[in-house]
Amino acid sequence: MSAALPKLTLDVGPLLDDVWTGIPVFTRRLIQALQRSEAVDLDFACDLVRLPPARVEMALRQGGGACLHEALAEMQRGAPVRVDFAAPILYPSYKPLKTHLKREASTVHDGSTLVMPENHVEANVAGHLDTFEEELDTDEVVFCVSQATRAALLTALPSYAAKTRLLPQYVDWPAEFPAMERNAPRLKLGRYAVVIGTVEPRKNLGLLLRALALPEIAKSDLGFVVIGKRGWLVDGFMETLTPGQRQRVRFTGFVTEFVKYRLIANAEFLVFLSLYEGFGIPALEAMSLGKPVLAARSSSFPEVVGGGGLLFDPFSVEEFAQRVLELSHPQRQAELAPLARAQSSSFTPARMAAPVLQWARG
Repeated sequence: MSAALPKLTLDVGPLLDDVWTGIPVFTRRLIQALQRSEAVDLDFACDLVRLPPARVEMALRQGGGACLHEALAEMQRGAPVRVDFAAPILYPSYKPLKTHLKREASTVHDGSTLVMPENHVEANVAGHLDTFEEELDTDEVVFCVSQATRAALLTALPSYAAKTRLLPQYVDWPAEFPAMERNAPRLKLGRYAVVIGTVEPRKNLGLLLRALALPEIAKSDLGFVVIGKRGWLVDGFMETLTPGQRQRVRFTGFVTEFVKYRLIANAEFLVFLSLYEGFGIPALEAMSLGKPVLAARSSSFPEVVGGGGLLFDPFSVEEFAQRVLELSHPQRQAELAPLARAQSSSFTPARMAAPVLQWARG
C-alpha cells in the first residue's frame, strides 16, 4: 500500500479579491502547482474555516472571488468546519489571524519597507513593522519569493535566517490569449517599449523622463507605454511632464490581463525602472513572450531576468539611455529573444511546488 499523502491547508484569503493581480495570482498559481504535483492532500481555508474544494475550483475557473465570498458566508452562518489544527497551514502572504497553530508558514513578497522605508508612506511602513515580527515568531517556515526578498528580510531581522526558504513564482497565460490576440484589431501605437510600474517614487519613472531629455533618446521614434495604476505622489510627478514627454509616454492606468498581454506581445521590449521589486513577475511574463527585459541592477532583477535582458544602474540616466538604444536594435532583440524564453521557462510549477512539498512532508 502506498504511503498517505502529506496534508496541507492553504489559506485562500487572497482569492476573495474581486480582481486578481499580484498576490491573488500568486495564490492561484501555487494552488495549481501543488495540484499538478499530485503529492499533497490539499485543503482550503479562510479565517481557519474550511472551504469546499468545489468552490475554490469554481473561483479558479472564473478568475475572481465572488463564489468564495458566498461560500465563506454560508459556512459562517451554519456550523463552520475548522481546519485540521494538526496539519501544516500555509499563508500565501501575511497571516491575518494571530491564532497560533502547531505548524504555520507565511510568505514574504516584498522587503522594500525594511530596506527603503523612505519610499513608502509612513502608514504602510508602520503597518508592516508593527506585526511582522509577531507573525514570523510563530512561523515554522518563512517563504521568500526571491533571494533578494530574503536578503532584505534578514538585513532587518537576521535571527530568522534558519526559517527562510525560497518560493519562486512562474508564469502562465490563459490558453485562449494567443487566439484572441490574433483576432483582435492591430494596435496603432507605433514603435514602443512597455514600462511596468505604479506611478510612485520607488518605481523610478523620473529616470525615463530624464533620459528623454538626452539628445540620443530625444531623436528616437521609440515611445513608451506605462502600465500601472496611479499611486503615491502621482500628481506631482504628472505635473513635471512636458508636452513632448506626454507625446512619447502614454499612461494606461490599470488594465486587464489580456490588455497587458497584448501590450507586451506587441512591444519591442519591457522596461522595469523600479528601484526595488520583491520578485517582478512582469519580467517573466515579458520573457515568456520572447521580449527582452531592461531592468535595474538591483533587488530581484538579476536573479529573475538572468540572460534574458540587460541591466542598468537605476541611478545613472546615461547608462539607462545606452541600454535603451542597444535594445532598440532589431538584431539585439532577436539575439535576446530565445534567451528570454529560456529564462522564463526555468521558472516552473514544479519549482514553485517543491519547497512547499518538502515542508509539508515534515
